[in-house]
Amino acid sequence: MTLHFVRIVCVAAAFSIGAHTLGAEAIGAADYDAAFVGMRVPDKVAAWEVFPVAVTMRNTGTRPWEGAPVRLRAADSRENAAWGTDYILIAQGTSVAPGAEYTFRSNLRAPGEPGARRFEWRLCKDGTMWFGAGTPDRTIEVVPRPAPAHTDAAPPVPASGAKKVLGVDDLKYLGSFKAPKTVGEARGAFSESGLALRPMPGGRDRLFMNYTHPAQVLFEIEIPALVPIENGAHAGLQTAEVKKVWGALSASKDGEETLRPNGGFVWNEERRTLWWTWYHGYKTGDAPPVLAATRLSDDGAATTSGPWRVTAPGGLYKSYWGGVVALPASFAEEYTGGKTLALGFGGYYSICAAASRGPALGCIPEPDPAEAGVPVTALLYHPQDAPAVRDGNYFSANCGFWSDPPAGPEKGAWTFDDSCRAGVYIDTPKGHAYIAFVRLGTGRLGYDFGAITSAGDAECWYFYDPCELGRAARGEKRPWETAPSSMAPVRYPLGRTVTGACFDARAGRLYLCVSWAYPEGLESYPVLHVYGL
Repeated sequence: MTLHFVRIVCVAAAFSIGAHTLGAEAIGAADYDAAFVGMRVPDKVAAWEVFPVAVTMRNTGTRPWEGAPVRLRAADSRENAAWGTDYILIAQGTSVAPGAEYTFRSNLRAPGEPGARRFEWRLCKDGTMWFGAGTPDRTIEVVPRPAPAHTDAAPPVPASGAKKVLGVDDLKYLGSFKAPKTVGEARGAFSESGLALRPMPGGRDRLFMNYTHPAQVLFEIEIPALVPIENGAHAGLQTAEVKKVWGALSASKDGEETLRPNGGFVWNEERRTLWWTWYHGYKTGDAPPVLAATRLSDDGAATTSGPWRVTAPGGLYKSYWGGVVALPASFAEEYTGGKTLALGFGGYYSICAAASRGPALGCIPEPDPAEAGVPVTALLYHPQDAPAVRDGNYFSANCGFWSDPPAGPEKGAWTFDDSCRAGVYIDTPKGHAYIAFVRLGTGRLGYDFGAITSAGDAECWYFYDPCELGRAARGEKRPWETAPSSMAPVRYPLGRTVTGACFDARAGRLYLCVSWAYPEGLESYPVLHVYGL
């Protein structure tokens, strides 16, 4: 999970003290002023090239420049998006006193079309009040990008009789339904729920979900009739009925933090056991326990075992606490020594601590209740210097971590604003694949005033060949050497960011829980989208 800190700006109404009005006083011409000192920018760049700039300005006014309100902005409205962004920020915690100089630094991205382009910037307060002298009006020549060298290895040729690796064209959107707004004191707004299927007699199957805000509760919903969403209209969607409330699950050991489920699920109907994970995106230091199992008895009792730590390959422990995945018995027999449980999903976790730089998956044996940990055999993960691939629609403005510039508009590397919150293994006679449900930051990416920001985002499904994951499990290749067999941009009918996924092999249905989807006033609630194979 990417943990975003939200900076809340409170705007107070103006009020008077004596002869002075605070909050709405007029700003004099001398209060904010600036002089140009110098800048370092290239004369020529290639189309789509990411390049650094440094612009030094002097504060010639009587007020300091602080925080987000004062920033350097593209002065020509016709070109304000030409360089990837129209602003460059003052660094967090910096105040530029009157008389002081400050150098605005950022990476920018060249336009995709060659030609001479204007490069002119000026200081602005609150997005509307321009002040001071701008940079000299100059042009930068954008030249055609060199043709890419074709060095990628050819994809492996499937063996004769090998099962088809599924792609996005094999899955068709069938319809959606709403999750309940509230379950007891817990509500879907601000909650991230895993998802697990529970087959029921008579075909009235259920899904396990879990709300985490402001109270934690595990519950089962009955799957209602599906209604397709068209053009975002969701008024006709049915709301799933809550059939069973299990309450708050937890797992703890002496001296350890108490775990409560907030990741993905796997349900074992035969044993009436729910496997679940807990993550803490801001956790640093030693790896905490993350995995637990709860037996749900017919009499309503919930008995929890664990929690267990994961012993992760490469020490990247945050790669394997996003959730649990069930592996088919046929895959487990061939590749994992019979292990049918796996942990994932990799991606970015804040503070950049011990996470896979891309989707991750690792199989585990069934944990021993007497042990504190469980070993992971990696099927897929990415160390920092071997990132997962993605498109090139991004550039990092000011962060030095996971910020490799893209090779071009089609090819880039996993960034600090990319994440993977769910994954699922599909295995049917029609084909098989492991699918990682990925969110990618797009445009300008930055670490701004304590928050990771992006100009936009995109959802993408990464399809992996299970046979290649199996080769990694057997040690025949390194886990980061498996690239997706395909990557498909996906736009959900409503909402974004999949936090839970499960697959019904009997009906050939893929269920996705998309958080922050349908709006109700100032809050938004989960929607479940269903795709048919």
